Amino acid sequence: MFLTFKYYCPKCRVLLNKSQYVELLVFAEEDCITKIRFNPKPGAYDYTCDPPIEFDKGRKLNFHCTDCKTDLQSPQFPDFASIIMKPSEQISFEVLFDRTAGQHATYVMTEDMVERDASHPQDLL
Repeated sequence: MFLTFKYYCPKCRVLLNKSQYVELLVFAEEDCITKIRFNPKPGAYDYTCDPPIEFDKGRKLNFHCTDCKTDLQSPQFPDFASIIMKPSEQISFEVLFDRTAGQHATYVMTEDMVERDASHPQDLL
């Protein structure tokens, strides 16, 4: 895989990395309930929230860009959020991660393959 993990909003293209984390907003209905910061390495599922919040296991979360507030739900895979990873200026991949609290599944979509990092017992795509 790659050593650097820079992520961007698929709509406004703003850099989502803040310090050593990826930062997104979590919405419930139309209201932002917290800012979430998570590890940028695919397959690492540690996170913090500001303000702190406990998510009910199994709850679908709505992730949004911190800049343009676009809902990041994948149009092709609605159970997943979609962001762009650019390991270099010339290379970019779509990254899908499960929107369900407690489900650990991340997919890096390349032109000719899918790399899966998941503790979920079945392939979800």
